[in-house]
Amino acid sequence: MTYDTVNTLKRSYGFFDDRYTIIEKGYSGEDLMSPKQFAVMGTVFVLIVLASLLLRRVKREKLFLIYKVIAVVMPFVEVVKVTYSSYFDILNGQPFNWGGILPFYTCSMMLYFMPFVAWGRGGMMQRVSMAFFTNIGLIAGLSNFVFLSSASFFPIFSVSCFYSISFHALLVFTGMSLLITGEVKPSLRTALEGTVPVLIFSAFVIPINFIIKRLAGGWVDYMMLMRFNDFPVLGDLAHFLESRGLLLLFSLFVLLLLYPLASLIITWIEIGAAKAVSAVKAGRDNRRKAPKAKQAGQ
Repeated sequence: MTYDTVNTLKRSYGFFDDRYTIIEKGYSGEDLMSPKQFAVMGTVFVLIVLASLLLRRVKREKLFLIYKVIAVVMPFVEVVKVTYSSYFDILNGQPFNWGGILPFYTCSMMLYFMPFVAWGRGGMMQRVSMAFFTNIGLIAGLSNFVFLSSASFFPIFSVSCFYSISFHALLVFTGMSLLITGEVKPSLRTALEGTVPVLIFSAFVIPINFIIKRLAGGWVDYMMLMRFNDFPVLGDLAHFLESRGLLLLFSLFVLLLLYPLASLIITWIEIGAAKAVSAVKAGRDNRRKAPKAKQAGQ
């Protein structure tokens, strides 16, 4: 797919256009992984980092007030999004999109575990929820910065894409701010704890995947536990196991191997980044102390 800047700019997509209107106007996913997408997502990422750095100077109560606002507002907006999408599906004679819009993705876990971060009072569920946001949650959010799946169906400047960008930006912001403010210090323990919410959530999602698949008569792939978004090799493995009635094995393979592995990798990266930042700070402090020590010796 090539990105045709001229033709894209000529098309008059309305910000509130529904999916079917956008298709009629000729949109076929050209904003996906385009210069426009990377410019928007790059700007959003820089703003997230800057906001997280600024939050180091505020009191802990104010930081967690932000988390409380996110925890309250986002479920409401998610309901509006599902209702909005479903209305236009029904209006255009399409069945309910069981496998596409319900909040059972890995990214959707923000809706369910943000309250534990905001009001956890230092308990176990707060600790494992915070760990999730700094490893697997961070990966899930950042992956949409690179492959913004909503741009497959909607232009970047549309209400549906705007919601997707905002949702994943808040997911990344939560993880980044917890790390940068020092609320979570990455370690092997946080890598293991970050998988606990995934295990809890998957206990509901795995049955939902198979139930919806049977009801809808097609693929559903919540939490990527059914075919891993048809990722090369893994998608083929899922189809192979399904043909032999062993699809549950693929779900367990992703859940018990790939998710913990992803958590470990991102945590190692975070530990390395933290050490690099500490080394830079130590070097800067030593350079500042050297002139003072020299003056004292004189």
